[in-house]
Amino acid sequence: MENVLKILILHDYFLYKGGGERLVISLAKNLGADVATAFIAKDAFDPREHGIRTIELYKEKAWSRVPGFRYLQVQSSFLFKTGFVKNYDVVIYSGDCLTAALRTGVLSSRARLAPTRDLCPSVSEPEILRSAQNDSKKSERRPVNIAYMHTPPRHLYDLYDERLRSYPWWKKIIFVPFVLFNRWRFLALARMMDRIVTNSKNTQARIKKYLGLDSIVVYPPCDTLPFKNLRHSERGLAADEESLSVSSTSETEIPPAVGMTSVGDYFFSWARLYDVKRVHLIAEAFAKMPDKKVVIASQGPEFERIKKIVEGHSNITLLGWIDDQQLLEYLGKSLATIYIPMAEDFGMTAVESMQAGKPVIGVAEGGLLEIIEDNKNGLMLKPDFTVDDLRLKILEMTPERVRVMEAACYETAKKFSEAAFVEGMREVIEKYQIPNTKYQSC
Repeated sequence: MENVLKILILHDYFLYKGGGERLVISLAKNLGADVATAFIAKDAFDPREHGIRTIELYKEKAWSRVPGFRYLQVQSSFLFKTGFVKNYDVVIYSGDCLTAALRTGVLSSRARLAPTRDLCPSVSEPEILRSAQNDSKKSERRPVNIAYMHTPPRHLYDLYDERLRSYPWWKKIIFVPFVLFNRWRFLALARMMDRIVTNSKNTQARIKKYLGLDSIVVYPPCDTLPFKNLRHSERGLAADEESLSVSSTSETEIPPAVGMTSVGDYFFSWARLYDVKRVHLIAEAFAKMPDKKVVIASQGPEFERIKKIVEGHSNITLLGWIDDQQLLEYLGKSLATIYIPMAEDFGMTAVESMQAGKPVIGVAEGGLLEIIEDNKNGLMLKPDFTVDDLRLKILEMTPERVRVMEAACYETAKKFSEAAFVEGMREVIEKYQIPNTKYQSC
């Protein structure tokens, strides 16, 4: 007899079209889970469009974006508006939404599960199963709390010193006590989790270093873009001889063949425009190479800064948000991609690039070390690289070299499949459940 599991995925907020949002949608669809989130922004991925039952705790207004106020509104929403979490068997936390764990009864009931400090059951599995079977009344037990921790908040930990240096004195006075309080809050909530899962060995080490907690790695799904590689068909071989010429105007013509991959004549970047993603360095490099083309597609606080850099450079196309269809088109027709974030947690963007057979110019730090092999499926910059170093790597990435690397890119992408991700998460859930469970939403 199958046991129906009611699963809820909590995600802090859907603000972007990013890897974390893709992960939540993928997991919800495959587990039949519901999703709850603080809010869903206008231009973000929306799980409701995928037929996922979604609870939006509040609608974001203009005044909700006041610095600091969003944080308070998000955290108070997860504290006061999530009483419904007790109706689920499993709650999976994505992003900074661990506050909702306080509503699951975790403080009053530790039955069935071992403390998170050990992150390994302190009793045998048969004892856990007997406990679950005997604890049949919903009111007598609590949900299993599983955190999929993309990273400990970076402004609280590894990027704290850099962020502090960038602030004027009056912001420092606010920022320091804010960080001290939130380090205490985040650690206390993380210890309430029954299991911590993370996206890479890099982040696993970060969790151990800053929180002193163990975790297990389940790589995120990176094959969710529906590419159809036609380079192995007759049509694809013909397409190999074509390349796409991209202008710097907003009226850039989109390649017509969705999902076709070929070797074009431009580089592509679609990392979010945040300082830690270092997209401005990409713009600066191409501003010095008028004979090389790049398309930069995304949005974020750095948009206006990058816009000023690219002014007057017809070889650089700067777009805002693009949808999945446009992403397929631009990525599929590019020469290669550039992804140079600062100590990235994992690097889903790099794997998505390789899914399309596109090698990546990356940086040898963080999670990218688990994805990019220098001179095999991409080219690596040293962590303290300069714009001139980046320019040299761009010049090295020729069409001939891209074709040689293509097969290795596909092989790398296979390691980070959606099927492997879902199976890994199911194994984590079933550690604390009776076997032969069925996954179904509430």
